[in-house]
Amino acid sequence: KLKLDNYWYKSGTPTYLVKLLEGHHVNMQKLTSRPYESQYFVDYRADAENPLAMLYQSGYLTIKGYDKHYGEYTLDYPNVEVRKGFVALMANSYLKKDESEAAYWIVNLDRMLRCGELDEVRDAFTAFLASIPYEANKDERAKDFETHFQYTFYIIFRLLSCYTTLIEKQNSKGRADVIIESDNDIYIFEFKLDGSAEEALKQIEDKQYALPYLNDSRTLHKIGVNISSESRTVDGWLEAK
Repeated sequence: KLKLDNYWYKSGTPTYLVKLLEGHHVNMQKLTSRPYESQYFVDYRADAENPLAMLYQSGYLTIKGYDKHYGEYTLDYPNVEVRKGFVALMANSYLKKDESEAAYWIVNLDRMLRCGELDEVRDAFTAFLASIPYEANKDERAKDFETHFQYTFYIIFRLLSCYTTLIEKQNSKGRADVIIESDNDIYIFEFKLDGSAEEALKQIEDKQYALPYLNDSRTLHKIGVNISSESRTVDGWLEAK
């Protein structure tokens, strides 16, 4: 057809794998953020007790790094196509949101970030989190709202694959929750649960998350966000430049 499209992902929707992850309450953020020895994911006897091996052998995760000294591997999605498709499916399953609805919201969020419309980004986050059906909170992970909160934001920012999106990026004093880099702007987000936006913004300053961008010509935005476990949405939002 002489057209680029997500042909590999469309050839087989991994519904079974998503249900497997749900059944074992696997947090994909944690699964792709730590190193492993090869025995944990290359065993041909992969089964429901080892979702990591099944994700690796089916091609939804691949080797992204190797530490020769410790003999450990880092795994992640092989490319944008797989990441976007698989995370969208997780969003549909975990957040109980229609896949097309989530995709439309991400496109709007993309536009707002490109235009630097942070008030609109704030309102979009508030509305999106508030619209997640109550039944989504019946999941075992959602009973621990901090885990539910972290996993929800992991899904949201993983879907923003059109940007360089860094989750828990480390520097010499700590690690920022989320950094989003576009052509003209850099957004540093710090989230608090049942705290305050002021507290979140203070952490950005105290831990000097912006220091690596000191000589960057792009506009830098530092955003502190507080989420309420009672309302389950944005309760405070503060920006500094």
